[in-house]
Amino acid sequence: MSRTVNARISPHLEQKLAEYCAKRGVTRSEAVVRALDQYLDASADGISAWTLAADLVPGSGADALQSDNARALARKAMRGPRSR
Repeated sequence: MSRTVNARISPHLEQKLAEYCAKRGVTRSEAVVRALDQYLDASADGISAWTLAADLVPGSGADALQSDNARALARKAMRGPRSR
């Protein structure tokens, strides 16, 4: 269940938040939740896997990452440089 938290921010920080959201196409709530999650993980000296990968997953979900040529991409990524 989601809960609401209210916080007061300075006009300067509100402007930076608005610019960030417009540039990245995210809502203010989503940006604040991500930032708070990263801050709390970093201050607890334990960064979760989700925090590390959250910015890599598009807003439309992980399905958007799938490719028609996934096998070829995986094979290419796993193949190291050839020694001769």
